[in-house]
Amino acid sequence: MALDPKTGAILAMVSHPQYDPNTLSAHDQTKVGAAWTSLIADTTDPAVNRAISGNLYPPGSVFKIVTASAALEDKVVTEQTQIPAPAVLALPQTSIGLPNYDRQPCGPNGATTLQHALEISCNSAMGYLGLQLGGDRLREQAAKFGFGETLRIPTRVEPSTIPAGLNAPQSAQSAIGQYEVRVTPLQVAMVSAAIANHGVVMKPYLVQSVLGADLSTIDTTAPEQLSVAVSNDTASILTRMLVSVVDNGTGKPARINGVQVAGKTGTAQQGNGKPPHAWFTSFAPANDPKVAVAVVVEDGGNAGNEAAGGLLGGPIAKAVMEAVLSQ
Repeated sequence: MALDPKTGAILAMVSHPQYDPNTLSAHDQTKVGAAWTSLIADTTDPAVNRAISGNLYPPGSVFKIVTASAALEDKVVTEQTQIPAPAVLALPQTSIGLPNYDRQPCGPNGATTLQHALEISCNSAMGYLGLQLGGDRLREQAAKFGFGETLRIPTRVEPSTIPAGLNAPQSAQSAIGQYEVRVTPLQVAMVSAAIANHGVVMKPYLVQSVLGADLSTIDTTAPEQLSVAVSNDTASILTRMLVSVVDNGTGKPARINGVQVAGKTGTAQQGNGKPPHAWFTSFAPANDPKVAVAVVVEDGGNAGNEAAGGLLGGPIAKAVMEAVLSQ
C-alpha cells in the first residue's frame, strides 16, 4: 500500500496472489460461472484484497512506531532517556519473559535510547515502554492512527484492532506488535503517513474523480483530515529516529541515493508453526514526504532475525518510493 501523506490519496494498492477479473466479465455466463467457482474454491484466496481486508496480520515491530508515539506524547521518554533493555525483559504475573531476537541486551548495562531501540528493533526496551504505558494507553494511541475505524475508500476496509482489557504481560507483548494486535497494510501505511504529515492522519481514498459520459466531472474527492495522531514535535522526533533506522539500522535495504528515507522493519510471528510475516513501512523524502508505504511479505520472515522485514520488504518499498518520486 502506498499513500500520499498530505492528502490520503492511494497511489498504489497490490495484493498477491491475484486473479484476472476479465474472466468474470465475459459474455458467456457459463464461462463466468465456472471462473467464479474456480476463484472462490482456490485455497490461496486470490479474491481477497489483502491490502485492506481478509485475515488481518500481526504487525510485529512496525507497531513500535505506535508505542514510541505514545511514550513520546506522554513524556515517558525523551530522545536522551536511557530505557531498560535487557536480553530478556521480566514480565509481571508470569515466569515467561520477553526476549530480544538475539537474546542479548540492546546496549551497555542493559539500557538504550529510544532511537537505538528502533534502529535495532529492541523488543525488551519497547516491551518496557508497554508496561509503563499500559494497554489502555496503547489502544488510545492506536485509535488516533485509525485503529478501529471502519473506512471506505470507497471499498470497505477491515478495521485494525488491538484488544481491550490487556493485562501487564499482554501490554508488553502488544507494544511490540504481537499478542492479538492485528492490522491491514493500509493501516500501517496510515501510521507512517501520519508521522510524515506532522502527526495528522488523512482519510485514505482511491477515487479522485468520477466523470460522466461526456467527460464532465460528476464528483471529486477532496482531502479530508481523519484525526491528529501526535503533535508536530513528536512527529519530528520520530521522523529523525526512523531516518536513522534506514541510515544506520535494520532498514538499510530501503536506502535511496540522494533521498532521505524514514522507515521501520518488522518480523511478526503468527504461531501455528508458520514462518513470521516480514514487514517494512517507510516514507520519503523525509523532509518533504511524497509517499508513505507499507509492505508485508506473507510467511516471509525469519523468527531469529529482526532484520528480515528490511531484507525482504525494504527493496519492495524502495522500488515503490522510487516510482513515485520519479514522476
